[in-house]
Amino acid sequence: RIFPKASLSNLVRGGVCHEALTISELGIYGAYLRNNDKVVMNEQSGYLMRTKVSSSDEGGVAAGFAVLDSLYLTDKAM
Repeated sequence: RIFPKASLSNLVRGGVCHEALTISELGIYGAYLRNNDKVVMNEQSGYLMRTKVSSSDEGGVAAGFAVLDSLYLTDKAM
């Protein structure tokens, strides 16, 4: 099991802002298509970033345990 570092974040749900310790999970989607032995496509096709409070073992956005998020990449180490 991976234990990510928690970060203090602001989560907005129903127009209300909540401050909490959170962790983020990144899912990478891919598309793979082949015709017998010939690979027609093997590409990255998107991502889903979700953030949830660090105390939750659940992770569903639709179930209300996580929120959709986006990436912010920098070249600085935190």
